[in-house]
Amino acid sequence: MLPRSLSYNLEPTFRCNLACEMCPRFSSEDPQLNMAVETYDRICEFMPFAHTVDFTGWGEPLLHPRIFEMIRAAKSRGCLTSMTSNGTALNARNSGLLLQSGLDRLAVSVDGVRPETYNSIRRGSDFTKVEANLTRLSQLIAGENSRLELAIAYTLQQTNTDELHLILPWMCSVGSRVLHLKHVNALSNASDWDRSLLKYRLAPVNRKSGYLEKVESEIQRLFREAPAAGVKVMMHSEYPLTTQMRGRHCLATPLQSVYFSYEGKVSPCCHFGHHVSRFFEGQFFPAASLVLGDIRTEGLETIWQTPAYQEFREGFATEQFPTACRTCYLLYGK
Repeated sequence: MLPRSLSYNLEPTFRCNLACEMCPRFSSEDPQLNMAVETYDRICEFMPFAHTVDFTGWGEPLLHPRIFEMIRAAKSRGCLTSMTSNGTALNARNSGLLLQSGLDRLAVSVDGVRPETYNSIRRGSDFTKVEANLTRLSQLIAGENSRLELAIAYTLQQTNTDELHLILPWMCSVGSRVLHLKHVNALSNASDWDRSLLKYRLAPVNRKSGYLEKVESEIQRLFREAPAAGVKVMMHSEYPLTTQMRGRHCLATPLQSVYFSYEGKVSPCCHFGHHVSRFFEGQFFPAASLVLGDIRTEGLETIWQTPAYQEFREGFATEQFPTACRTCYLLYGK
């Protein structure tokens, strides 16, 4: 039987207006398209089984022309709604529409609080513009007494860890009080490996440099100072994930989540929704995906009970993890 407290991870679009250096979507050849209205309407038929709906996929959700209607539809069905955006489209009009939609949580990805750092990582964006968008949105939230939670999502990598001490004052200046910290865990090629902090954890020659210990110390300081600044810090793991941390649980929570691609394909998590290559433990693996059904032609209850989906869940119950999961760093979380 299908559980009634699932988390839906829904991809409004595969389109994006940026070319972020660590984004794994560039290893996929899927067309950049929006989710069709008919596909979303079909998903809405199964909203009674969802507790939360996250409108975040591999594209920029605010590029979907009907994103605000989609949010309202989920809210009208009693779901908690969230979204992660790059913030470039948060102009005055869209900010107002976002508040009117009833969205509960918005995280804006800002991987650097110095313009030169941010612009080099989030290629095609402009730090000053996004900063102004955030400030305007936070003022709008306060002015309308909105309950929308505005968070900053910060992906740690070698080029931005020296700015950790600047995050709290910058967040306060733009009006955000929630920080999501994470490591670069989705690696598609050797360049991703070079920019992540993983090699400092796995390679003895790099461990000796003491660099990772300095970063971990900065993270701990951030946690200590955040309460006084009125900021809540959320982080799945202080350390870059490695296979030695196995035996905890997957950070993508695939047993409680369902991922709907813009096409309507159903997968256990977003990392399986598209054909994306992986770089894991120093080795390159071809495109991995795990599509277990299509909501356009099948009911979610039917998909959930297919032998393939049952086998996937049993693999986690017995710790005989699916082959496709074993080359994903998220499996080795706390």
